[in-house]
Formats: sequence, structure tokens, C-alpha cells
Amino acid sequence: MKCAYCDLKMACSKEGRDCHGGTLELPEYKDPTVRPFVTYSAFLQHVYGNNLTRLQELIFISLMMRYKQLGLVYCAGMHREAQLMADALAPYFEVKTVCCDHCLGSGGELLHDPDRRFDLYARADRTKVDELNAYDAPMHVSMGLCIEQDILFNRHSRVPVTNFAVPDWVLGHHPLTVVNTSYQRKKYLQGKGLPKPGQVRRTRLQELILFGQRAGFKSISLGFCNGLFEESRMLSDILSQYFLVYSVCCKTSGIDKNEQNTPYINPGAKFESACNPVGQAKIDNALKVDLSVQIGICLGHDMTFEGFTLPPTTTFAPKDRVLGHNTLAALYSGSRAMDVDYHDPRPYEVAERYKDCEPPGHDLDDVERGAIA
Repeated sequence: MKCAYCDLKMACSKEGRDCHGGTLELPEYKDPTVRPFVTYSAFLQHVYGNNLTRLQELIFISLMMRYKQLGLVYCAGMHREAQLMADALAPYFEVKTVCCDHCLGSGGELLHDPDRRFDLYARADRTKVDELNAYDAPMHVSMGLCIEQDILFNRHSRVPVTNFAVPDWVLGHHPLTVVNTSYQRKKYLQGKGLPKPGQVRRTRLQELILFGQRAGFKSISLGFCNGLFEESRMLSDILSQYFLVYSVCCKTSGIDKNEQNTPYINPGAKFESACNPVGQAKIDNALKVDLSVQIGICLGHDMTFEGFTLPPTTTFAPKDRVLGHNTLAALYSGSRAMDVDYHDPRPYEVAERYKDCEPPGHDLDDVERGAIA
């Protein structure tokens, strides 16, 4: 399965093409406990188009879930960003924070120590996971976790985990820069991307490659958003120098949103396919890959993907359609999350109207006249 190289890259999205010929069974979408995680981002797109930052989506979806509390785990190297994040969330939720300080030295300095991190992973050290679990928050948000800790949190958290930002100590925590700039892209494609001896600050991509090699992984699957098709193809080109790489698009199976009782983004469209995180997970499970890597999967879909994927999962880059997938920019800007009315009734009305898993017996119409195409 190598969706990143598909010549018909938009056929599943625009035409409902099903590469699996209807053989991929997905009864999980009938589960009312799964439905909010796979539909709420689509509801927000129906109302706001692609005009919300990841921070705004996080707040909206958590409010739509009626959460009162959120758990926030962050790397000690992102203490400032975590404080900004907690401040942005505080008007809406009680925020319980846990600092992952495993890599702090005796003087409080951040040590970029891959040996220490890998040892924690190899021992399945759950100290920080259990600390956050103890708060009993209904959802966890991670910021700046190394790949090792990211995997441990995804595996051992008692509640869904969404990744808000990943660390990239070379590229300003914006890991997709490796494929978005010609210099970085050329270097990696020529096989010159691995860190030099003694280099302790590394890109997320370098960390991913070195971690996979050290763990003895042979195969990796990229679960990606079709909006990041080109980026995923280039990452696949790079990673294929070191691993057997599969890639699975979010629109796999070409499921009509009407079948899931989900409104279209564009009400006048003849067809729109639904994202399929359960399908992505099942394909990875069938491939028996050693590691599943998320690239830009929608908020909510990422948690669904993690919940149904059997291999270890980590995030290479979270999605932010507004800020070029540089999620932390929302915290650095003065407006942060405050330029959206979270009391706008439209998303909540859409969620109520389309709460059932089964579609109604008539054509869906667009009664939310304020929807932005």
C-alpha cells in the first residue's frame, strides 16, 4: 500500500474510488462512542471551511465534547510554549499539566540525550503517563514529546491523546520544513540527512530515522492527510533509504460522507469523501508494520487512528491548515485563540443534527446558511 505514489491521488477523495473493492469492513463507524472523534472536525469544516487553526479546533472540539478538563503533557524544553498553551486553554477548561523532565540535567538544563530517551522507551517507563492518568482528564494533549515518549503516551494513556506540537530542535519545531525547503529536501534525498558525529540537536526526521534503526524496525507506514500528499511522498522517498515504507491516505476506501450522515464542506458538491482513520489503522495492522507515523491527520481522527492501530504510533507533524502546519505560531501570535467566538451556535447545532450514525432517509441539505465554503 503506497498511496503517496498513487497516480490517481485524488480519485478516492473526489470520485469515491475504493482501492479495496469494498473488502475493508468498517463497523466501528456505527459505534456512537467513536462517532464524535471522526465527525467533529468535519462539522467544523462544514461551518468554517479550512479557516481554523489547530488550537482553535482543539478548543472547539473539546467544548463540543463537553469536556471540563484537559490534561497537558509537555517536554521541559517547551516550558514557555506550554505555559502559553495552558493560558490559552484556561478560559474554557481546567488544565492539568505534567512536565516530562526526564532529559533535564542536575542544573536544570535540557540534555539532548538519545541514549537516555531510548532507555526509557526500552523499559516502557510509564512514570509521566501514569502521572497524567491520575488526573482523570477525559483527553490528553501532548507538546514537544520526543518520539520515545510520544509512543509511550499513545500506548499507555487511559484516554485519547492528541499531539499539538512535536519537537524539532533544528527547524524551530516545524518539522515539515525538511521537505518544504529545497536545501533540506535535496540534502535528505541525497542520503546526507543523518546528523554529524557529536550533533545533539536534531530534526524530527533525523530523530525518526535514528530511533527506527536503533529499535530494529524494518517497516514504517505513513498515515497521512491527502492535503499533505506531496509532503508525504517526499518523506516516503527519504525514509525509503532506511526502511520499507508504506503510505495510507486518509481518504482510503472513498466513503461518501452521506453514508456516515456527515454534511459536505461544500453543500453544492456532487460528492465528498469522508476521512477514514479506522481504515488507515486496519491497513497498518494488516501490513504488520513496525511503526505507524502520522502526518497531518485531522484532530479527532488522530486519536481514532491511535486507538485502533496495533503497532506503535508517533506523530511526525500535526496539521494546521491556517498556519502552514506550524501549530506553535498560534501561541506566539498576540491573538492566539481569541479571534473566534466559541459560543457560535452553528457547530453545536450541526453536531446535534448529525449526531446519529445512520443517515436519514432523505437527502442531506445545508440548513446552516452561514457555512463558509
